[in-house]
Amino acid sequence: MKITTTQLRRAFFFMAFFLFFSAPVFSQGASKDFKNSVKFNVTNTLLYDNSYQFSYERIIKENQSLNVFVGYQEFPLITVDLSDDASFSKNSSRDGFSVGADYRFYLGSINKFKGPRGVYLAPFVSFFQFGTDRDINYTDSNNTVNTVNLSSKFNLTNIGGELGYQFVLWDRFVVDCVLFGPSLTHYKFNAKLDGSIPGIEDNEVYQKVIQAIKDKFPGIEGVTGDEGIEKKGVQSITAVGFRYNISIGYRF
Repeated sequence: MKITTTQLRRAFFFMAFFLFFSAPVFSQGASKDFKNSVKFNVTNTLLYDNSYQFSYERIIKENQSLNVFVGYQEFPLITVDLSDDASFSKNSSRDGFSVGADYRFYLGSINKFKGPRGVYLAPFVSFFQFGTDRDINYTDSNNTVNTVNLSSKFNLTNIGGELGYQFVLWDRFVVDCVLFGPSLTHYKFNAKLDGSIPGIEDNEVYQKVIQAIKDKFPGIEGVTGDEGIEKKGVQSITAVGFRYNISIGYRF
């Protein structure tokens, strides 16, 4: 069953709501002074295929910390209708990586305990890259099946701020929730065919593929970019993005 973005957001906020009101049950008073945490991003496993994103948080000074992350993930395969005589092969080659950081200010004025527990505000920057190679099979006028390769690359660069809450359970375990993270996001799409498909313009293929990728990110579906799609299949867009995730981890 495919999980939609709306369903994911509902599950995310339900889990955050549950953790917020159940935190006093798990708390053991003031937590010990561990300065390091390693965490695994649970939300990314629902958004992307073969996703493994880890973060490391280090307390820099009281109620301030640096949180960095790095990961591997693959963009979900998209479905595009090209024509009656052309279709995508089921075989594919995919890769991708992510890297980013945020600097956190835990709000000592409203938190009962010092960081890394409680409400925090943080500026953040992140970069995601996805690459996919897929074959397109088409039947020509002689009923011969031919194949061309479509390579696509999709980059996101995000700069923004976030509101979050980190729970500390039994001193050693953390549940980190980024609740709200608006950003200015630059999207860059790049698609290239290594041949041509009779009856279909290259730019028509690029347009359909790029639009299918954009449809995976609500909020930019109708944003086309001022320059449109160039003949080499490149489009750049700057729009408002949104970050939210849940990570679980261990303190030491």
